[in-house]
Amino acid sequence: MADVVVRRAGADDAFIVAALHLQFARELGLPSEPGYLDRFVDAWLAERPDRPTWIAEARRQHAGILETRRIRALPWPGRKDVSWLHVGGLFVIPDCRDLGVARALTEAMIEWSRSTDVKWIRVNAPDEKEQQFYERLGFSSPGRLMEFDLRDPE
Repeated sequence: MADVVVRRAGADDAFIVAALHLQFARELGLPSEPGYLDRFVDAWLAERPDRPTWIAEARRQHAGILETRRIRALPWPGRKDVSWLHVGGLFVIPDCRDLGVARALTEAMIEWSRSTDVKWIRVNAPDEKEQQFYERLGFSSPGRLMEFDLRDPE
């Protein structure tokens, strides 16, 4: 098994995030378009505080990406500030599949979430293989919408 290194994407990684995002879109059959990378970078940088993103490296290349959207709850009397994450995309390049990249990215997201006000993580897992992947990592819920609960049991 190759070594997988995961890090949270910073502003300097904007074009790496954009390139991996475009590769993901192409694999889904979507066409490229002129100016897309610049448009994506501008949007991602503007929303970066609420778009936690992780990049994986393996085999001396950018191996994958996990993109999320952080949703912050409005204040409520007697409740600390809370937020939750929605996984928008998890992509591993074909050359690095079956190396544990997806698992490493997801575990990094969960670990980061534990150190913040994130109380749960949700992901839409449309097929059985994806559902089983997330179940092995502690997500639950029968069906497509799966959740990883970080709330303290009361």
